[in-house]
Amino acid sequence: MSEDLKFLIDVVKNASFLINDELEVKAKDDKGDLVTNFDYAIENYIIERIQEEYPNFSIISEEYNSKNELTENCFTIDPIDGTINFANGIPLWGIQVACIRNFKTCVAVIYLPKLNELYYADENGAFLNDKPISVNKLGANKGIYTIEGPGKFLIIDKIFPINKNVRFYWCSAVNFTWVASGKISVACYIGENLWDYVPGQYLVEKTGGVIYNSKKIHIAANSEEFLDLLKENSPFMEKG
Repeated sequence: MSEDLKFLIDVVKNASFLINDELEVKAKDDKGDLVTNFDYAIENYIIERIQEEYPNFSIISEEYNSKNELTENCFTIDPIDGTINFANGIPLWGIQVACIRNFKTCVAVIYLPKLNELYYADENGAFLNDKPISVNKLGANKGIYTIEGPGKFLIIDKIFPINKNVRFYWCSAVNFTWVASGKISVACYIGENLWDYVPGQYLVEKTGGVIYNSKKIHIAANSEEFLDLLKENSPFMEKG
């Protein structure tokens, strides 16, 4: 286990202890998105720990550094992914962080506290609660898939006649880790926020899966077959 990974596991697990019964929820915008006091507290804690240990790395994070761009050496932070689930007592939410060196992701940690699932990966592979994990081997007409983001039904409508096993978990941390651990076969995220897909895609890569990224769509799949099915039926693919 790399030193980067040891550090991030410690940071993420300790960040989860900041959550208590004093929950405060407010609207983040006029589109139904929510933010809680724990989103801010956890992000502050992780940022402070990273800045102490990695003073020369930049940070891209959801609440305080969302406008920052990818740099050669940086971290992505999502303090509570699935905040609406979290705020409503639904256990499908998580804390996710990734470390990027030389423009390549080298470490990812995703913790789903209510499910007691700690996922992590570095150059040595990917693990769930210290046990190696891998993607499943189901074909594109059998595996479960999930798609999140605006316009998702444009893709689902085309895929549904081939595969009806679509599910919605409303949390990228859940979506990508469940691909990495073989629970589902594909996770697709329509959006541009690095903190939503970078950690999970790295986990899937390290468990034998395949990924695809364009400006607006980010996919992690158990196989090229399933990946191609989404790509061929997506209106968000880059042309040329």
